[in-house]
Amino acid sequence: MASGAEKELERIERELDSSPPAGKPPVKRGGQSGSPDEPSRNNHFDAVVVGAALLAAIAFITLVGESLSPKQKTQLTAASMGGAAGVLVGYGVGRIKR
Repeated sequence: MASGAEKELERIERELDSSPPAGKPPVKRGGQSGSPDEPSRNNHFDAVVVGAALLAAIAFITLVGESLSPKQKTQLTAASMGGAAGVLVGYGVGRIKR
């Protein structure tokens, strides 16, 4: 036998199934295509810029680090700036290939 909670859930499900949702249908935005087989036009440029900015910030912060030797500061700065440049170049190449 179904308990009171199960009966209530079944009643709510029937109620939801019988009435269509009120309001307008959702609007597609952001250049998304209708077909799932087509690639999305969302390019995530903001995430690329934030990633490159964070790597550049790490590079500049290490310049003022006091516990690192000058050689270590130079190496860490060069690696961070190289990573930032690599992120931006990789994004550019990906955009060109598409």
